[in-house]
Amino acid sequence: MNRLMIITAISMLAGCTLGPNYQPAAIVLPAQYQSADGTALSAETGEQRWWLSFNDPAINALVPLALQRNLDLVGADASIRQARAQLGIIDSADQPQLNAGGRVGRDQFSKNSENFANIPFPHPQTTFSDYRVGFDASWEIDLFGHARRSSEAARARLNSIEYQRQAVALRVAAEVVRNVVDYRALQQRSSNIEQMIADNQTLLHIVTLQRQAGLLADTDVNDAQTSVHNISASLAPLQSGMQAALMALTVLTDQTAEQISTALLTDPSGLHIAAQLNAPGLPSDLLLRRPDLQSAERELAAATADIGVAMAERYPRLDLLADGGLDSIKTGKLTDLASRYWNIGPQITLPLLSGGRLAAQVSSREAARDAALARYRSAVLVAFADTETALIRYQRELQRSEQLRQASLSQQQQMRFAEQRYQDGDTNYAPVVQARLQWAQISDTQLASQQAVAENLAALYKSLGGGAQ
Repeated sequence: MNRLMIITAISMLAGCTLGPNYQPAAIVLPAQYQSADGTALSAETGEQRWWLSFNDPAINALVPLALQRNLDLVGADASIRQARAQLGIIDSADQPQLNAGGRVGRDQFSKNSENFANIPFPHPQTTFSDYRVGFDASWEIDLFGHARRSSEAARARLNSIEYQRQAVALRVAAEVVRNVVDYRALQQRSSNIEQMIADNQTLLHIVTLQRQAGLLADTDVNDAQTSVHNISASLAPLQSGMQAALMALTVLTDQTAEQISTALLTDPSGLHIAAQLNAPGLPSDLLLRRPDLQSAERELAAATADIGVAMAERYPRLDLLADGGLDSIKTGKLTDLASRYWNIGPQITLPLLSGGRLAAQVSSREAARDAALARYRSAVLVAFADTETALIRYQRELQRSEQLRQASLSQQQQMRFAEQRYQDGDTNYAPVVQARLQWAQISDTQLASQQAVAENLAALYKSLGGGAQ
């Protein structure tokens, strides 16, 4: 009966888990996002593989390649494996431990030691060989949840690292899209600038001839020369930007510049503009879709479990210990029944004095939990602000791009008027070149705006947390 009572008491204590049980933090976010004109947006869910909406063969090829080969992701995968192994180590502490061993030793006892103080015969044997084989076993009974809370914290941290890996993948995908967009746009703008340089040189030639004929002053020639130099100087930054985008893609995809160039140049159609994002979803979706927020939430769960671990260390710890085997000073008698030895029994450890260390440890873990909660709440607020800002920037730039498109159409009409007047003999060729230059200038601004639209849309998808799973 006494044994049954002891076993029952141990079982009841083993079900006790100290520390607060984790509850997700209550986060209040606005019901909907606001558009650029202040109206609420609909709540449909965005596309997962969002980069496909750009309809760019290079993006479609390079994003999956980067998600497979990017070295940051390789490092993140290694961190996940490490966290899983650490979880296995922690989980094993709650399981029985069994070790086997053997020993052969040559022993020499001191004749003047206390071991021989009361031996009546004068010449005891003090030198002999000892042979031992056996095992030892231990099993900690998790009375107050030390092992359970440790496992809970380790599992939450593993989840956090897995979400961090998703956040890296999302960043990598967005960076690939942005750099392909930049390369396409800068390539197209460079071609446009080269045509502008040619038109300015043509205009300089016309102005020079008119000056020689006495129709214009030297200042007109100087103005035309200045325009040639000025537009020529704008080409180098665009070419440098193309090279920078190319090099960034080599890092993101772990490919050579030649391989990336081949992927980019297989599609000569230029810059692709993605379909418009009509519905970014609800702000509350960020808590489920953004991996950085999910990672911060799991860190909060781990910090909460750490409190239970620290609290359990203030209470008794019970271990069941056993060891046994064979021990003899003669090899021929090692397997005899008389060579057997064993012992088994519980061992309890109770901290009595720690100088306040254990209490301080609990306070430290509680403070760490409060800090994790503050970081999580801050991350949510920052994520919402980033998403709202990205949404407004995208919509504003989309409106600006449409206005520039209308301006380009108007200028194209002006070009046709100038060409018609030239063909009718009403004017010389200079107004035609000037109209073409004005259209090219608008086109450059329009291309830069289209580049910004695509970049802002990629940033918006990234802030929404959709895509790279």
